[in-house]
Amino acid sequence: MDIGILILQLMGTVSFAVSGAMTAMRKGMDVLGVAVLGLTTAVGGGILRDLLLGRTPPAIFSDPLTAALAVATSVVVFIPAVRRLLLRTPRVYEVTMRLTDSVGLGLFTVIGAQTACAALGHANWFTIAFFGTVTGVGGGVLRDVLAGDTPYIFRKHIYALASLAGALTWVVVHRFWNDAMAMLIGGSLIVVIRLLAAHFRWSLPKANAEEFE
Repeated sequence: MDIGILILQLMGTVSFAVSGAMTAMRKGMDVLGVAVLGLTTAVGGGILRDLLLGRTPPAIFSDPLTAALAVATSVVVFIPAVRRLLLRTPRVYEVTMRLTDSVGLGLFTVIGAQTACAALGHANWFTIAFFGTVTGVGGGVLRDVLAGDTPYIFRKHIYALASLAGALTWVVVHRFWNDAMAMLIGGSLIVVIRLLAAHFRWSLPKANAEEFE
């Protein structure tokens, strides 16, 4: 694996592990639950991507570094002093969750697009964007399901749409430039969209439960 991709993957792993661990702590889980949810969030999207690409076993099982980093990050987040800092103030929890989840989404989306392109060669734009989006949102969906929540991508603050926009941007930039610029621009766009959506409370139209009463 290219050293640049590895660094981005480790950064995304830490970001998603933090968001998974924080979700677990909000639910009152013990340290095992925190570690499992942090690990699932960090590696879930990559596993789904690899399975869909027919890569078995998924890459995570042949390289334990990512899994070990995700578990270690989750345990650090669970340390009492860190836990109190993150959970005592709702604003700190919200901002930390938003930042880590956005960075993880951006990094894993472009890594997923890059991985799919390398594995499939000259695949069409839809296929690359699909795998990028699955890699980006997959871990978060599994996290929310295990935590007993409606997946975040279905309820608020443009999430999957941001991932898709970043993946499509990767496809376009990669066609005319290079891998590094495609990842930088695509990943940055996702983070910006996510933060703007959270700040301005952008959401897609949704059904009102009262309409069915």
